[in-house]
Amino acid sequence: MTELETAPAPGSESDQGGRRPVVISDPQAIRALAHEARLEALEELYASQSTRTATELASRCGLSPSAMSYHLRALEKYGFVERSPSEGDGRERRWKAAGYSLLVDSLNHPPTSKLAFIDVQLNTFRDRIMKEVARREAEDKEAERSAEVRRPPVLSTGMIFVDSQQRAEFQSRLAALIDEFEELNPASERSVDAERVYYLVSVLADAAPGPADTA
Repeated sequence: MTELETAPAPGSESDQGGRRPVVISDPQAIRALAHEARLEALEELYASQSTRTATELASRCGLSPSAMSYHLRALEKYGFVERSPSEGDGRERRWKAAGYSLLVDSLNHPPTSKLAFIDVQLNTFRDRIMKEVARREAEDKEAERSAEVRRPPVLSTGMIFVDSQQRAEFQSRLAALIDEFEELNPASERSVDAERVYYLVSVLADAAPGPADTA
């Protein structure tokens, strides 16, 4: 899980299974994340909590193993990933996440760095949405699916009317649901070939100026 925080999350220094979250505090470090392949590799390692080789990660990112090795060494430099003991015949180095989650402390970074990180994240998710839209359109065209057959939306946005206490509960319940499903399958079942579902969650309080501010 990668999170953009205005400050390290409460309790973020606590262990989880003997491991800690990685909190980014170096302004140069967030710039290292502004690359689609690196984010994909980090997402794979942190979500799976399993080891991967450069070849396995390269196959998911559309890169050559040598190019992925270069990106992994860059991520290692900033403490995002670690080298893992070799498995099997040990012919290829394995990598793992340096913690159980990645927290980006936005207070310690200039606006350009934060924007670059957010842009890469949103562009990557935009590409995934468009690929899913194209897949569904092709599927519907082939099967002549009835418009009455409803499927889960590709993207859903909305607004709710809640006070600060209700908003906190809303965020807490969303986080609990994500945690519940993230723990359904152990790391041993999170292989390179396992089925994946991506999500993007952002809960934002209305920051629009009120009547008194615009008078």
